[in-house]
Amino acid sequence: MACSKDGENTPSLVNLNIVPSSNADAGSSYENSKTDIRISYQSIPSDGRPYLRDAIAYLDANGDGHTDVFIATGEYLLQGEVNSILGINNGQNNFIESTTEFNDNMPPATHARKTINCDFNGDGLPDLFVFDHGFDADPFPGNQPKLIIQNSLGSFTWTKLTDQTGFHHGGAGADIDNDGDIDVFVAGFDPFFYVNDGNGTFEKVNNRFDDSMEKIFTAEMIDVDKDGFVDLILGAHEHEGDNTSIYWGSSTGSYSSDSRTIIEPVDGYGTVLDLDSEDLNGDGKRDLIVNRTGGGNSNFYQGSWIQVLRNNGDRSFSDVTTSFVDDPGSESYQWFPWIRVQDIDNDGDMDIFPDNVDVGFRLMNTGTPYWSRFID
Repeated sequence: MACSKDGENTPSLVNLNIVPSSNADAGSSYENSKTDIRISYQSIPSDGRPYLRDAIAYLDANGDGHTDVFIATGEYLLQGEVNSILGINNGQNNFIESTTEFNDNMPPATHARKTINCDFNGDGLPDLFVFDHGFDADPFPGNQPKLIIQNSLGSFTWTKLTDQTGFHHGGAGADIDNDGDIDVFVAGFDPFFYVNDGNGTFEKVNNRFDDSMEKIFTAEMIDVDKDGFVDLILGAHEHEGDNTSIYWGSSTGSYSSDSRTIIEPVDGYGTVLDLDSEDLNGDGKRDLIVNRTGGGNSNFYQGSWIQVLRNNGDRSFSDVTTSFVDDPGSESYQWFPWIRVQDIDNDGDMDIFPDNVDVGFRLMNTGTPYWSRFID
């Protein structure tokens, strides 16, 4: 038996002896988040309801070829639940709220933090998974994840995963054991994996992660080093003692602090909101982009800082933010949950920008590589 961070006995991590995949990122929530549209979150109608809009996902929900928007909702310090929102794209990035696709039975949330889009049951249709952390204050009673399955084109049903109630502050989906289906990592105060049986049925397991981070507030699963195994990137409240880290995937199908790289912190910006990994300089190695806000100087959730780390090729990274970004952030800037790294202007290089156009800026690659801040 191994010993967890709080001294309780936990099962030893499995060793599945899996073989590497030629495309370990295939079907992952990270790959599926790379959408073809960029919108104002407020453009999704909700009858004037002031719902939270962080847990956003993009998919073609009705098969008409246009990218629609699903938002799991909630309200700050809400103790009940409110219905999520589906915005159907009319083809011109104008959205109409619809419940038809859910047979007028929308999945609810108390304080949804993230929604991911993956095909969980292997039928070729995108499904959704909602991470809902519930009431955001003591005693943090938590809530249950919601699994949303598209049973046929344009027809969805949902269930609460009642085996687990907790403060679920994010997560990610990818095939961690290379068996052809998408598993889910659930982040929060008690992180764990849901392992998929291939049909979209999940079993909670505690033998795939060694519990070496106290609390996890954001996560992605990406094959950063391109070795054929999905890596687990976890974001922390660094000012509370945890370390944002990459846990390197391997043939074991599990993740341990014995094989991880701790990401260099940024003074005063100890709250990690989002993580991306793309080749920024064309050298064939995936670099790391970390979206941060205040934490550590009595500035919790104040300001914004975009950290850029160059991949050195040996599972180490160098912080090149101030060398390559002319204006990475400020205590006066607005924080935002999700960052994207895509070629937004189709000029062949990677740009860095908030997912929500309302935030009002883009870091455009001007070719050295060097990113300059442009105001939208």
